Amino acid sequence: MAAKEKLDMFCYQCSQTAQGTGCTLKGIYGKEATVARLQDNLLFALKGISAYLYHARELGYTDSEVDAFIENAFFSTLTNVNFDPQAFLKLALKAGEMNIKTMQLLKKAHIQAFGEPIPAQVRAGTVKGHGILVTGHDLHALDMLLKQVEGTDVFVYTHSEMLPRSRLPWT
Repeated sequence: MAAKEKLDMFCYQCSQTAQGTGCTLKGIYGKEATVARLQDNLLFALKGISAYLYHARELGYTDSEVDAFIENAFFSTLTNVNFDPQAFLKLALKAGEMNIKTMQLLKKAHIQAFGEPIPAQVRAGTVKGHGILVTGHDLHALDMLLKQVEGTDVFVYTHSEMLPRSRLPWT
């Protein structure tokens, strides 16, 4: 295949992919490019929902509706041979609902664990000494790290993704 040739489809979601790599015109079972893209988008959404749900679970919060949705959505992309685009559009809309529900659950978990965020002064810049840069969104891991370095000359730095931590009452 020429490097400049544009693929209409590249689907690698099942064990029946063409030549063991991926279907590029139409799926072995008749899947069209639109459905393959919708499935890819659904999997992308599931990754995000799962990541935030993981953080909520670390703090003891779960939601059986979100869990059931994740199982159903994975099933629809990995093992199901229903290639109805409308069904996947419905799953995409449901993924949006489950994403919001998951973020609300994580917010509740954060407030219960760390308190309601309040306005606070934030120091900018660095301080002489050892430092650890924290990225991501895991306030629970950040809390444990801050407890470990308390009273030492190790300073913890974050960026805007972790800025909510500096607005919590225990700061």
